[in-house]
Amino acid sequence: MVESYRATVEWTGAATLGTILLAAASRPGCSANLIETGSEAKLVIIVEDSSIQSLRDTVDDLMVALSDIEEQNQ
Repeated sequence: MVESYRATVEWTGAATLGTILLAAASRPGCSANLIETGSEAKLVIIVEDSSIQSLRDTVDDLMVALSDIEEQNQ
């Protein structure tokens, strides 16, 4: 049996920012879904990998990218 690791990141906020974050989450090892309700949105990002260290590296890179975008859009 092959080991598999998964992390889920959820974000809720303005739909306009959600669209930008969705684009940033479109990367290998990640699947992202944006659900818009009027001007609000919920973004769910699932990161999967067979190595826990690779999963951590991907999540770390993703969080840095999302944080940078959020800072630029305040």
